[in-house]
Amino acid sequence: MEKLIVIVFDDQMKAFAGYSALQQLDRDGEISVYEAQMIAKQPDGSLQYIENSDKLVLPVIGGTTGLGVLVGLLGGPLGALMGGLAGGLISSIADLQHFGVTDEFVNDVNTAMTPGKLAVVADISEDMVTPLDIQMEAIGGVVFRRTRSEVKRMHHDLDAAAHQAEMRQLKAERAQAQSERQAKIDARMEALRKKKEDALERERRKMLFEQSQRDAKVQALEAKADQAKGDVRQRLMARIAEVRRDYEKRATAD
Repeated sequence: MEKLIVIVFDDQMKAFAGYSALQQLDRDGEISVYEAQMIAKQPDGSLQYIENSDKLVLPVIGGTTGLGVLVGLLGGPLGALMGGLAGGLISSIADLQHFGVTDEFVNDVNTAMTPGKLAVVADISEDMVTPLDIQMEAIGGVVFRRTRSEVKRMHHDLDAAAHQAEMRQLKAERAQAQSERQAKIDARMEALRKKKEDALERERRKMLFEQSQRDAKVQALEAKADQAKGDVRQRLMARIAEVRRDYEKRATAD
C-alpha cells in the first residue's frame, strides 16, 4: 500500500540511523522507497534540507510525489527551501490530497518536530506497518503516515459536477425568464461552462500525473525485482501488482 511517511528524530545521529534503516528495509523488500528526503528544523522554525551522498532518490520519480510541497508546509517558504524541485503540478497543494495530507496531519508533524529535531520524509509502499515501526522505535523515531489509496476524490471533480448541475438549473429557468434576464442567464451559463472545462482539464492533468507516477514506480520496482531472488523478488512482484491495482481503483472511482 502506497503511503507518505514522516519520521521525526531527536538528533542528527538518530536521523541518519533511521535513514540507513529505511534503506535496509528497502533492500530486504520489506518496503519499497520511491523517494526520501531528510530535513532539520532550525531554532527560528525554518527548515534545512540535509544533503546525503547516499540519499534515496530515483531520478525518474524524484520531485514528483509531493514531498517538496509537504516540506514547504512544514517550514517553507517552499521556493527558497527546495528550489526548482516543486515545479509544475506538484506546486499545488491539491497534489498532497492524493496522499491524504490534511491540516491535522501537518499540525501533528509540526507539533512533534520542534526546533532542533530532524525528520525523514518519504514516499513508500509497505505491506505491513510493523517492520518499519519496529526499526524506527528502536532508534527513537516517531512515524506519521498517510495512506494514499484511502483518499477521497479530488475537489475539482465535485466542482465539475456542481457546475453542470447549476447549468441545468439555469437552462430550466431561462425558459421562463424575460429577455433581459435571459441575457444574464446566458452570461452566467457561459462562465460556468468555462469553469467546468477548467475543472475537467485539471482532472485530465491529474490522471496523466498519476499514470506517470504509476509507470515510474512500476519500472523502478521491476528493476529491483530483476536483481532480486526468492522471497524478496516475490514481495516486489506482489507490490508491482498492488501499485497497478491501486491506480486502476482510483481511476475507476474518479
